[in-house]
Amino acid sequence: MDKRIKKLSLPCPPLLTAKSWAILNANTGELLSGHHEHERREIASLTKVMTAYTAIQIITNLNINVTESKVEASCDASSLNGTTAELEEGDVLSLWDMLHAMLLPSGNDAAYALAEYFGLALVELGLRTTKVVDPIQVFVHEMNRNAKALGMSNTNYANPHGLQNCFNKSSALDVVRLSAAAMRLPLFAEIVSKQKHKCMGQDINSREKAFVWHNTNRLLAKGFSGLKTGITPSAGPCLASSYKDERVNLVMVLLSCKTPEHRWSETIKMKDWSVKMLVKTKEDDEPKKATTFASKKHTKILCC
Repeated sequence: MDKRIKKLSLPCPPLLTAKSWAILNANTGELLSGHHEHERREIASLTKVMTAYTAIQIITNLNINVTESKVEASCDASSLNGTTAELEEGDVLSLWDMLHAMLLPSGNDAAYALAEYFGLALVELGLRTTKVVDPIQVFVHEMNRNAKALGMSNTNYANPHGLQNCFNKSSALDVVRLSAAAMRLPLFAEIVSKQKHKCMGQDINSREKAFVWHNTNRLLAKGFSGLKTGITPSAGPCLASSYKDERVNLVMVLLSCKTPEHRWSETIKMKDWSVKMLVKTKEDDEPKKATTFASKKHTKILCC
């Protein structure tokens, strides 16, 4: 995607309670509409979209087998508050399952465990791009490198999970840009489209342990294909969503809605408005194309 996103001037954009929002046409890279989309705000667990994006970039670059590689939850990871995947210290999951543990129930514990795992790998392989050696900070540095590469000029990450931090900020435009890039990664798109994931791991004593996680994104049951929920007291209710059918391919972001429930209704409102505008624009263009073709055909006959 071009780092410069063109914003269209479509009429009558939806009225929403979100303090900032953005709608992207993922097929063209054009911004259909937005409100305060450049404004820097805390984004809560939408941070995990970049955590997953960065993890998948490392997985791809190092050719890591996601089903065979194992990730262990540390004491620090399992002690985190907020939304969790209910991991306990010493729990071991495959990398594939740990990504689900982060993206479906929005596990802060899983996000931290992944950041530790990949940060340590970069340190041990001599691939870190910063002088710091703390695995979490090494990984967060990679998150910020990826943000810069994607042109996310209003973004700075301070942690891998999105818990309240005044230095962990982004904008609706940056999050919608990232979300579109993430949805182009098959591994990411497959995981965030799931409503439920079951798996087997091991506890600290190497005994089998069953896990079941449900996706916090209610819109999956209404035809949406992803992406990620988020909420903290300082960020407010947030939601990144993707919707695709034979007519449109949309990515939408809401930051700081009035209530958690408004996230669902307002995203549907954004989708409905976008579909209406894009279908109308296509219909309006068709007569112009037909007229142009007819004119060219007539001119050709005269020239003969």
